Amino acid sequence: MRKLLIVIALTLAAAGAGGRERVSAQNVDAWVGSYYMAPRPDDVADALAALAARGLLDSSQAEASLSGFFAEVFRANPGRVEGWIQPYVGVPRRYVIYTALWMAHSRESMAALQRISDMAPMEEGAALRVLRGTLPPSVESIPIESPATLDFLWGSFYASGSEVPVLRIIDQMKLASRRGDPSAVLIGETAQRSIAANARQHDKVLAIVKERARVADPETRARLEEIASAVEAERARK
Repeated sequence: MRKLLIVIALTLAAAGAGGRERVSAQNVDAWVGSYYMAPRPDDVADALAALAARGLLDSSQAEASLSGFFAEVFRANPGRVEGWIQPYVGVPRRYVIYTALWMAHSRESMAALQRISDMAPMEEGAALRVLRGTLPPSVESIPIESPATLDFLWGSFYASGSEVPVLRIIDQMKLASRRGDPSAVLIGETAQRSIAANARQHDKVLAIVKERARVADPETRARLEEIASAVEAERARK
C-alpha cells in the first residue's frame, strides 16, 4: 500500500469542459493522493465503494494509510459520516472504516462506530466495543513503532495537507543511523524514502522539507538538503 499511496500520480482527470471523472477503482489512487489540494467530499461515497471493490477496506496493508486519510475526512465532515458508512453497516472486516471512525473521534464518528459494532458479527462487534472504549492517539502523539505508522501519517497529510504529519516523519529520518536497532533503522530508512518520494510528487512536501532544513539538527538537515537538491535537479532536467 505504501507504493500505492506514496508513489502516486497527482493528475485529476476531467470528464469534459468544467467536468470531472467520477471516482472509480481506476482513479481512486490519484483522488486520495491529491485530495488536500481540492477537497471533494461529494466523492467520498464513490471512493469508499471503489476501494471496497478492490478489496482494500479489509486489507491489512491498506489499513494504516487509508485509515489516516479517512480519519481526517470524517473529522472534517461530521454531518456526512452516517451516510458514508451506511453501506458498510453489517458488512464484516471493514477495518479501514473502523479505524478511521475511531481515530476521527468525533461525536458523529463514535456514534457511527457504535452502530457498526451493534450490527457486526459477535466476535467483531465485541472487539469494536472495546475499541470504542479507548481513547485514540492524535497525529501529534501517535507512537511511531513501525513503518505502518508512517503510512498512517501520510494518509493524514493526503487528506488535510497539514505539515504536522510530514514533520513527524522527517523527525524519524535520523533513526536510520541507529545501528544495532533494526526496527529503528527500518523506520528511519522508510521515513527518508517516503519523504523523498513525496517531495518529488508534492510541491507542498518539498516546501516543508526546505523549511525544516533551516532549523533541523545537523544530521537531519544534511538528509533534507540532499533530498531537496535531488528533487530540484530532477525537475531542472525535465
